[in-house]
Amino acid sequence: MAHSNPDISVILPVYNASAYVEEAVQSILDQTYGNFELLLINDGSTDDSEQKCLRFNDARVVYIRNETNMGLIATLNKGLAMAKGQYIARMDADDVSLPQRFEKQIQLFKQYPDAVVVSCDHFGWDGQQALTRVYTETGSDELKAMLLFATCFCHPVVMMRNVFSNGTIQYNAGSQHVEDYGLWMDLSFLGSFHNVPEPLLKYRSHAQQVSVLHRETQLKNSNTLRKQFLEKLGFCFSEKQLQVHNSIGNNVFITSSQQLNEIEAWLLQLKQQNLSVKWMKEEAFRKVLHKFWIDSCGYSNLGLKAYNNYLKSNLRAGQSLRLSGHFKLIVKCLIRRFRK
Repeated sequence: MAHSNPDISVILPVYNASAYVEEAVQSILDQTYGNFELLLINDGSTDDSEQKCLRFNDARVVYIRNETNMGLIATLNKGLAMAKGQYIARMDADDVSLPQRFEKQIQLFKQYPDAVVVSCDHFGWDGQQALTRVYTETGSDELKAMLLFATCFCHPVVMMRNVFSNGTIQYNAGSQHVEDYGLWMDLSFLGSFHNVPEPLLKYRSHAQQVSVLHRETQLKNSNTLRKQFLEKLGFCFSEKQLQVHNSIGNNVFITSSQQLNEIEAWLLQLKQQNLSVKWMKEEAFRKVLHKFWIDSCGYSNLGLKAYNNYLKSNLRAGQSLRLSGHFKLIVKCLIRRFRK
């Protein structure tokens, strides 16, 4: 099928991905929903990625070669500017999309006309046979509320409505290695978020991932984005409260009762402030705050004291946790009791 009038523009940056790129590209070409263009952008690779990209004889593949390495953010924005489709799908050169990914994401866009981003569950993958399903929240309000603390989507699994044609929204060059997190924040004001509750991509883990190589930069830039987002939404906070907020988002291991008490106090403060700023529906916001409270209690060396703190907190008000959830939290508290 020709790519002159595609429904979907797939942006697939390539940089020294010779070991994986053919499998990634083929997984896109094998999609059951075929009306797309694949913008295959070689960002100045120094290995034989170009030769492997040029092997594909398919009219839907648009091969673009950056003469020099522009970096991921500039390359992604180049793809956004070139995209012809009504929807834009992201894909990384080391992952594999399952055949029905596009078909099922398009179905959700049709089901929710106001949708701006549609994600899907995915498999964590080591490149061999071991696959672990990673679940994503399905409710739009819950997904947006999660942005206060962390990205709510795995970047290469998303499909977005093409709202980028005038260039006012794009990946921010100042958000290096967390460029997707900032984009979700911007898009959260333009429409609803949704997720296909089915794993439709295999997300490869390896030692050259950004989360491995650039962890410190990720943490620093995530902190900046959280502060900006809180301010934009009208939440008030002290410098100390911002530090506590970032410790939650960065999943910092808790080693004192004071840390856990400060986290509880700040989550309760957010819950109260939301009633005034009226950013998020109360039920969805309480659900997300409860999730991060559970995560905080389970990621400490306080043992059963952390579990007792969980039980006594007002953050549990209106929230239910299954017996299996209580058991998992107790096990986490006990296992991490002797960690420093």
